[in-house]
Amino acid sequence: MEISRKRNRRWWEMINIVKWFSENWTPIVPIVLSIIAILFTAFKDFIIPFILKPKLNISYDSKEPYKRSPIIINGSTISAFDRFKIENVGKETAKGCRCQIYSIEDDKGKKMDLQGFPLRWASRPDSAGDFTKAERLNISPGESEFVDLVYMRSDNTTKIFFNSYHNIPIGMPDNIPFESYLIKCIISGDNFKPQIVSFKILKKIDLNGFHIKLLEIKRK
Repeated sequence: MEISRKRNRRWWEMINIVKWFSENWTPIVPIVLSIIAILFTAFKDFIIPFILKPKLNISYDSKEPYKRSPIIINGSTISAFDRFKIENVGKETAKGCRCQIYSIEDDKGKKMDLQGFPLRWASRPDSAGDFTKAERLNISPGESEFVDLVYMRSDNTTKIFFNSYHNIPIGMPDNIPFESYLIKCIISGDNFKPQIVSFKILKKIDLNGFHIKLLEIKRK
């Protein structure tokens, strides 16, 4: 008897719930749809990007293809480039990637005024008159891009040169005196945390370019 009463009570509770929903479904449906839309947006914009996110691997070595020489510029000047590689080993495209000089200081701790200088992607030698568009690119999963860090010129061995976009003035010099430096570069983008990579440039030179060591990579 007690079991039968409990069953009847549950049955009437279900009937009352269905009855209440049938009488009040008009204002409920928009609320339910709004909740579904919020959950979908959160899943698409936050959860999926958090799980499937880009992961950048930054590398440098004192040999090809990180060193490129000899290269002829301006018709007769022989140059040697030192580059570092950014590879996306993650599962999502790294969007809006760019590289800039974060800081430069010599062995005495003197800082050079080149913070924010845009380092050029080796795959974009010509910016078609607008270097701001050439600064940013996407790196798909499994792909890699090289960044021109510094280069030497046979017609002026007293300077360390930086490769600017399309020779457009940006209010900064494109070279520093040939000394030993600690150079930090920042790699940033639209969907990953900025990373700072530190290089040590030694006051040594040969036909293959400068003597450079990759010291540290860390997130900002």
